[in-house]
Amino acid sequence: MTHVYVEDFYSKVTLDKYSSYLFSRFARFYPVHIFILSLFIGLEVVKLFLLNNSAFTGKFNLTALFANIFLLQAFDLNCTPLLWCNTYWNEPAWSISVEFVIYCIFPFLLFILLNKNPKSDLIIYTFTLFSILLLITFTRGNLDSIIGIPSIARCGLECVLSIITYKVYRRGNYKKYFNLNLLAIIAITWIILIMHYYWHDLRNIHDWLILPAFSLLILAVSLSNHGVILKVLNSRLMLYLGSISYSIYMVNWFFQELLNLFWNYHFHDVFGKGFTKDEALTSLGAFLMISILAASLTYKFVEVPMRNYLKSTIFVKQ
Repeated sequence: MTHVYVEDFYSKVTLDKYSSYLFSRFARFYPVHIFILSLFIGLEVVKLFLLNNSAFTGKFNLTALFANIFLLQAFDLNCTPLLWCNTYWNEPAWSISVEFVIYCIFPFLLFILLNKNPKSDLIIYTFTLFSILLLITFTRGNLDSIIGIPSIARCGLECVLSIITYKVYRRGNYKKYFNLNLLAIIAITWIILIMHYYWHDLRNIHDWLILPAFSLLILAVSLSNHGVILKVLNSRLMLYLGSISYSIYMVNWFFQELLNLFWNYHFHDVFGKGFTKDEALTSLGAFLMISILAASLTYKFVEVPMRNYLKSTIFVKQ
């Protein structure tokens, strides 16, 4: 986003450019969010009229539905923001509620940080990084379950990290000091290890350490014009998965809920319970294929058409 909007907000934040940017972000994420939310509503109707199950209760309550429609799910309408509450119909959608808040202030952050003296970048990055560690430590103890006001702080601080990372990329002076392919390999290995091996007693530090790893990976692959890693990332498959990544992110939880509901209805048990290793791996592979196929259809028939429609009709009038 910094790369895309740097020219718009480097000098100043004007009302025309700000409104155009904000409407563009809204068109990017909201149609898919509402589409998937409508599928969840349909699932509740199926529970009520076809399966004779209780519906619109628990995490699928009407207050939470209201919150999701108006992108308030991260603000938690039922309890104190520091506590855990079920406000997400579509679990991954917690982030778009938070991100929209950050979208609103992003141009101003961009303007301020891009015009800061480059000598202060390391201080800002380090201060922000340790602020995130304190946030993790004194809220939920991990990055996975931070909700409410702390999640907004987390996203805002990570936005600052990304802008500073972009400033370093633009200068590019680190290129002469590092082997970029080696740096990319180190960053990827670092990320894989963090994602697959939990330090249960130091979970706050464990989760926090993944943040600078992504900064290193971005810096390594952004300036490298050759190498195996860049070829893989620029392959048609990876570029396509990147294009449909938002749809993948949004659809997968619906299929989990759908599968769990009907598995429980037919077998009166939790999906996956008692599976052998081969059965579990086969189920995972099938689920991944279904999610990618569904995301491809969502991207083609919902995400892109609705984004183009909004931009070509409503937003043209702004």
